[in-house]
Amino acid sequence: MTRSSRAVLFDLDGTLVNTFHLYMECFRRTLEPRFNRRLSDAEILSLNPHAEQRLLLEIIPETDFTSYFERFLTYYATLHEGLFGGPYDGVLDMLQTLRAQDYLLGVVSGKSRDAWRITATRMEAEGFEDLFEVVLTDDDVQAPKPSPEGLLAALDALEVLPPQAVFIGDSLLDHQAAQAAGIPFGAALWSREEDARVTFAQPVGPDHDGPTFRRPADVVGWVVRG
Repeated sequence: MTRSSRAVLFDLDGTLVNTFHLYMECFRRTLEPRFNRRLSDAEILSLNPHAEQRLLLEIIPETDFTSYFERFLTYYATLHEGLFGGPYDGVLDMLQTLRAQDYLLGVVSGKSRDAWRITATRMEAEGFEDLFEVVLTDDDVQAPKPSPEGLLAALDALEVLPPQAVFIGDSLLDHQAAQAAGIPFGAALWSREEDARVTFAQPVGPDHDGPTFRRPADVVGWVVRG
């Protein structure tokens, strides 16, 4: 890789794959002992669950974090088969087309590394193996989005400068992180075509002042034209 390389970075949950119902049920079951009941989706969303480890650290005593996180991962693994929504329609074709045109691809996610490994196994079975040159998770950064730390670390690993990259995400946190990193941003709206609730953080809306995409295929045209 050289500094003349071009890269496309992606958020993961709500952008490439639909994990909304999986996460809701995992949080609901994990947090039940803390609240002595199962929380509703609305109550879970009010806790701002864009990074599972950080959510637990905010509401669980630090001494109990490990046991709660292990509980979460157990549910995430056992419920994955039934509740993982899989990649959004057109995402695999989008990624393969970009790779064929020599773009470096990366993921920058608030997901934990352990949860990523579980999801990555399923994605590889569906043809996503070896598509990403770099995957940055919440375990790899000190500060989550909207900090640009993860995006800049991914670009550094790829040896790509911010103007030579774009970032595709579905939330305002993604947009803010891209702005802070100096990376052009495109809003993935296709998740809301399937389910209005699939984003965990405040979504980027159709009034977003940058490019918006309702189909993954539209990303390819924008990237290539850019």
